[in-house]
Amino acid sequence: MQEEAVDFPKAYRWSRLGFFLMALGLVPTCILEVAVLVGRFSEPRLLRWIARSGLLEITDTLVPWATLAGATLLWTAWELPSWRRRAGLLMTMCLVDVACWFVALGDPNGMGEHAFFRNQLGAALGWAQFALIASLSGDVLVHLGVEQAEESSKSTRSLAATGAVVWMLLFVETTDLQAGWPLQRAPAITLHARLLWLANTVIHTICLIQVSALVVAAFRRLNDVGRLEDEDPKALREMDDFDDYVGAALKDDRRSES
Repeated sequence: MQEEAVDFPKAYRWSRLGFFLMALGLVPTCILEVAVLVGRFSEPRLLRWIARSGLLEITDTLVPWATLAGATLLWTAWELPSWRRRAGLLMTMCLVDVACWFVALGDPNGMGEHAFFRNQLGAALGWAQFALIASLSGDVLVHLGVEQAEESSKSTRSLAATGAVVWMLLFVETTDLQAGWPLQRAPAITLHARLLWLANTVIHTICLIQVSALVVAAFRRLNDVGRLEDEDPKALREMDDFDDYVGAALKDDRRSES
């Protein structure tokens, strides 16, 4: 792969569309999850309204398909090996989410023997997806001159790792490990499990907010680049020495591959 072969305007366009689709799936879910959290702690009527409105079913369908489409576009946007490894892993996880969505169509009430395992698999993949999306968004923002993005991305990935540990403890507390396969929920929910569930819910909501903010920021920055390209294509080459940065990254990737 040669530096001259990189089509920066095309990469910007694909990245912008990819992050837009990511935001399309994440932002409504973020708003709904915050509303659910508020309802659980202060306004039960809000929970009943959300349950009757069908919003949960809409987001359950929108998120896997929008994130899969967004991850696919991000994978095609850049030919950097490190980028494609992360975007490809994210795309694979989104494919698993879509497969679980198809399975859930035949078990809408979650009463099947594999329903508990399917839910836990989705929760486990969710933390890894948070980390990958934060990493990709942070890279784009740093490349485009947003200096604070690297720190925000690192803090979000760190929070996702913490959430994954809490989820693992919750999984052990709520799973009947002696029942064999398929995995089943434990017959009794302990106080420890309730506290872990509360911590898991709060961390998940905060992490979702941070990831959504990074995705929206990446989209907005890329949108600014698109307007700049439309107004003055030559100015795109002068923006924050981005070509020089990517050129150095390409050389580093070539050295690591050799």
